[in-house]
Parts: sequence; C-alpha cells; structure tokens
Amino acid sequence: MSSILHFTGFIRGVKYRACLTENLPKVSFLDFNPNNSSASGIIQADDMEVAYSKWVSPKRTRSYPFARIYNTYNSAKILTIIPVIKDEGKDGDLDKLQYSTISWMNLLNIYIVLGYYEDAEKSQKKNQSSKDKFTNQKFNSKFVKSQIQEIIEYKQSALHWNKNLFEERFVDIFRQALDAYAAISARTNVQIHSHVGMERYLQAIIEDFEEFKNLSLKGSQGASKREAATSHQLEYLIDGMKATFCIENYLGGTYYLTPDEICHTEEGYIIQESKNSTRKALPDLSDIQDGLFKLILYSNIDSLQLNDHQVDFSVRLKLTGNNVRDQVILPCSLEELNEFLRINEAIFSERESGIVKKLLLESQRNENIKIEIRANH
Repeated sequence: MSSILHFTGFIRGVKYRACLTENLPKVSFLDFNPNNSSASGIIQADDMEVAYSKWVSPKRTRSYPFARIYNTYNSAKILTIIPVIKDEGKDGDLDKLQYSTISWMNLLNIYIVLGYYEDAEKSQKKNQSSKDKFTNQKFNSKFVKSQIQEIIEYKQSALHWNKNLFEERFVDIFRQALDAYAAISARTNVQIHSHVGMERYLQAIIEDFEEFKNLSLKGSQGASKREAATSHQLEYLIDGMKATFCIENYLGGTYYLTPDEICHTEEGYIIQESKNSTRKALPDLSDIQDGLFKLILYSNIDSLQLNDHQVDFSVRLKLTGNNVRDQVILPCSLEELNEFLRINEAIFSERESGIVKKLLLESQRNENIKIEIRANH
C-alpha cells in the first residue's frame, strides 16, 4: 500500500448552496419531542423557525449525522442535537463527544444542543438477550428543549453559543449523563462500561480546558490516521492514495480529516469522497448527502500544503453503481447530461435520474466541486 500523505490547509470562510436537500417536516416548538421527531426538520416558534437535526450517537461514523445536517444546511438558523455520551451497555459500544465535532459545527455556524439519554430498555434482539446491551434509548426531552428555547432567542453566532455551552455546561451535562446511565443500569439490570475512565476524562476537562481540546484532537488525529490506513470494503478505491488533513481556520479551530482518497494528476491533487453501491445504479441518498456535506468543507479550503509546499487541488465526489453505462463528470452541459441519462434509461430509476439532475445543479452552484458518476467495475 502507498504511504499516507499528510496535508495542512487553511479555511477563511464557508459558502455553499445545497441542492439535494429533502423537504423538511415542520413541527411547533410545543409539540417537538426529540425522541419521536423526524431525523431532521423545522421547529416553529412564534414568528421564527430553526432547522434541526439529531444524532443517535456522538460518533460521526454512525447513522449518517452529516446527511441529516446537510438537509438543514440552507436554513437561516441551524441546530443539531448530539448526545454527549452513548453507552450501549457493557457488551456494546461506548462513544463520547469529541472536540473536533464541535469544531466542525463552529466552522459551519451550526448551534449544538447537548443531550443525554435518561431511559433505555434491555435489548431482547435475537442472540442479545443474554448480553448486557441497551435498546430504545431516550433523551431527556425537557433538557433538550430548554436549550432549543435559548437558541431560538439567542442573537449571537453559533461559535459563541457553542463555546459558552462547552466551557460552562459540558462537565455538568456529562455528569448528568453518567448519573442517568447508572440509574438505567440499576433499573434494567444491564451492566454498563466502567465510569472510572470517564471520570478521568472529566478531570482533564475540569483541570485544563486546553488539555481537553488536546485530548480530543489527538483522538481525532489518531482516528484520522487509523481511517487513512484502512480501506473500507464499500469504497471503490482504484484512483488514488490515502491521506490525512490538518485544516485550520481564522477562529483557531483545528480539523483532522480523512477524505476517502487523494488522486495525484498533472494539475495537482484531487480531494475525493467515494460512494459506491453494489446493488443499484446510485448509492443511497443519505450516502450521497454525507459525501456532499464533507465537500462543503473541502471545497472551501483556501490553501493546501504538502511538506510545507503549496499545492494545487480540486474537490470531487465519485459515485459508482451497478451496470452504469459510460460516465459523466458534473458540471457539464444539459445536453451531455441528457445523453448520459438516455444511455442509462433502463438502468436509473426515475428517482435516481432526478437525483442526478439535482447533482448537476449542485455542481453548477458550487464552483469548486466536481461530481463523477460511473460504473463500479
């Protein structure tokens, strides 16, 4: 395997217009409940609206939270609800919020609502009844809604809100989450992960806010390097190399990112997200939206360095599917796209053809991105 490249870069500001968004359901603030609401939507309160999305775990690689946020991206005010910790029981995963996630949201001007789970049931799924695992975890809805109410009335930036939330309330919320899990464990007789490590993690935050940032960023950097060293089965990787990115912005945020691959051409480097379907002509919509959300950040990079030398680069989303004939690279002319769709008339469903047309619009409205669609063989 090729050696991993390590890039550094800088982002000044973020501009992007999302075109592949779905219609968001609307709900009044009074009726909103994070436990039974849609994955993303619009909360209406008096004479204003705020778009929301919710995560089922603080880990970014579970359940496509970026696809959910992508759906809200064109709204004037955006919030996302993230559990500060998720313990699935001693025989399941334990995930906690990383500082790099907060950095992503700061950069994209998205308000964070920190939630915690206050209820769960013992999993009775096949082969799990004898294991210490939870299912059907539920947020403390009142706690989540109190923050949403504050955000509705809040006049300053998401960066300002997130910074205050993190510095002033994070430790208390984390403790509430730990206490809630202890109570759930006692009630359900499901053992949970040891809280000794969690307490050490909290102590580091209490003693030194900067140390927590370093802990989490080192964790993100480690995850970034591990991901760069791994080829995922569903990624159709024939084009390029693996790489890690350390991106900074004028707010002082640092982002450790791992694009699916980097391709080296005569013109420079291509930062590429790759999404593949082995069964259909196009990957699932949430897969495509996840890739596009990552392109928001990559396409707004001002400068990129490799070994302290500035390099030219472009940004691309590669979509590969089953039995696709020929290929198309967006943006292109409407005639070219129509010819591609005509050739694949029997391959693409009507919905998939509609997605491809919206992708043309996305590539036209955001000048720094390209989208390639072709077969996966």
